[in-house]
Amino acid sequence: MTKDRWIIALIYLLGAIATVLLIPKPKRREAIMAFLACQPLTWLDSLLHVKFHLLSFPVREFPKATDLLFTTEYFLYPLICALYIANEPKGALSARLAALALAVSALTGIVALLVTYSNLIRYERYSWYWTWIRLFLEFTVVRLYCGWYFKSEPTAN
Repeated sequence: MTKDRWIIALIYLLGAIATVLLIPKPKRREAIMAFLACQPLTWLDSLLHVKFHLLSFPVREFPKATDLLFTTEYFLYPLICALYIANEPKGALSARLAALALAVSALTGIVALLVTYSNLIRYERYSWYWTWIRLFLEFTVVRLYCGWYFKSEPTAN
């Protein structure tokens, strides 16, 4: 296996471990909803980036099916979003925005490492700050959606 394939396997392994260890049991439903809500956003956004030659993914799992890297767009980004939603602090807006900025910054750092040290992601006419803005907006939309969805649930007495 090449270095890039090892990185893909490592992402899945660490993602599975993080899911078990970092998502509290009472928050699992909300994390699953966030994961599923984030997937179409990242997928569609990345398809547009590839179509307009802003990003490319030289090494892919399904090269005949799509021009995207399945692992990052359909697993890693939604997983980090789910971890953020499940562990978002309650209280002041400033604390919640700081947690969001931290999650997005950590994920942007991971992507920057993948761009620099692997062939998984290549920035054609793109930069790390666009990734940060994109993820910040996507995570915010998912947070609003999950807040709306779970607010409508009746509470048990």
